[in-house]
Amino acid sequence: MKDFIFQINLAIRTVFKARNYLLIFFVSAAGLFLSLVAIPLFTIPGNTIAFQLKIFTTQNYLLMAFLSVLAGLNLATSWYGFIQKKKIGGASQSAVTGATSTIAGIFGAVVGTASCLSCLVALLGLVGLGVGSALFILKNQSYFLLGAIALMIISLYFAARKVNKVCDSC
Repeated sequence: MKDFIFQINLAIRTVFKARNYLLIFFVSAAGLFLSLVAIPLFTIPGNTIAFQLKIFTTQNYLLMAFLSVLAGLNLATSWYGFIQKKKIGGASQSAVTGATSTIAGIFGAVVGTASCLSCLVALLGLVGLGVGSALFILKNQSYFLLGAIALMIISLYFAARKVNKVCDSC
């Protein structure tokens, strides 16, 4: 556990030494947070921003902010690792692995924070799942949130190992 935290902390300090990666972090975290707020606006007919902001609880805002920060860190760290690997000529497999885990974590965050059935059905319809899947996810939403957080943290850890040059295959 100590190595886990050390690797992530060291990588974040390394990545944020360059201002452009700090900008990537802020833009991606803010973009994901805004998209988590905006998705219900576009998927539910007649929904307004005022109504949507009113129905979110403090817990919703905290979870969305936490997952957005994790996704931003993940994206900035993965991009830094990709660029460093590209400089030495071995970024193709690394890019696929980093992108896949980041996308899986972000999708898990979006699904995990969805709080209404109609939003979730619209989102899951994009990947070919229906109402039954949405009901199952809503009933077990806390497990999906924990899974999304775990995916994001594991992805961040492997991106950190790549940045710290601890692992060549990460």
